Amino acid sequence: MSAPEDIDPKAVNVAERKQRRKRRAAPKPSPQLLAGKERALKRAKARPLTPGVMLEPQAQGYQVTAPHSDLELWELQVADAFGTRSQSVMQTFLDQLRVLVPLAWDKDAEQWKPNETELNAALAMVADVQPRNVREAALAAQMVAVHWMQMRLSAAALNNGHMVLDRDAALASKLARTFTMQLDSLARIRGRRQTARQSIKVRKELHQHVHYHDYRGAGKTGEQAHDADARPTAQCSALPSSEPGGQILRLPSRKRQAGV
Repeated sequence: MSAPEDIDPKAVNVAERKQRRKRRAAPKPSPQLLAGKERALKRAKARPLTPGVMLEPQAQGYQVTAPHSDLELWELQVADAFGTRSQSVMQTFLDQLRVLVPLAWDKDAEQWKPNETELNAALAMVADVQPRNVREAALAAQMVAVHWMQMRLSAAALNNGHMVLDRDAALASKLARTFTMQLDSLARIRGRRQTARQSIKVRKELHQHVHYHDYRGAGKTGEQAHDADARPTAQCSALPSSEPGGQILRLPSRKRQAGV
C-alpha cells in the first residue's frame, strides 16, 4: 500500500475505488440529553462569534479573506480577535497562522492549499483568549503553535499504540510545561497573579541540657561558675586516673589580654 504522500489526487479514479460502508443506524438520544438541548443551545448562543476565514486562490498561492460578502464586518471581527485596529498587524497574524496549518487538496483549483478547517480553528483559539492588545495577541498565537506542536509530538510519541518513543515524549512533555508557563504569563500580564499557599507546621521539641561545674577549679583560678546557684544534678563516678586527686583544667583569666 502506497503512502499518502505518494498518491496523486489527479490520478485517483473515485468511481473505481471501493465504496465506503454506509453509516450505521444510530439510536435516538436519551430523554436526559433531549431535556438539556435547550440549555446547551442557550449557552452556545451566549458565546461570542469568532471570525471565519476563507482562502481565495490567486495567481500564486492563496489569500486569506472574508467568508461572506460583508468585508467591513469581517475586518472588525478580526480586529477584535487580535486586539488591534492595524491592518498590517491583522494581515501579518493571519499569514503567520496560515503557515502553521497542514496542506489540503483543493479539487476545484487542482492544487494544494492550507487547510481551512485548521486555520479557522487557529483563529478561534486566538479569539477565545480575547486579547486586549497586540502583545496579548502575539502570546495567544504562540500558544496555538505550542499546542499544535505538543499534540503532534504526543501522537508521534505514542507511535500508534506501539513502543513509546522516548525523544518525542520528552519534547512533548517540555511543550506541555511551556504551554502552562504561557498561561501563567498571560495571567501576570493581566494582573491576575497566582497566590501561593504555604502551610507551616510547628513541632515542639524538648531538649535537656546538663552542665557540670568544677568548683575546685573555679576557686583556684579566681573564676566563678556560670551560675552561682547551679549544682551538679547527679553524682557519677570519675574516670580512672593515675593521679589520685584528679586533673584540674586550667581556664584562661579574663584579665589576660589576647596574644599573651
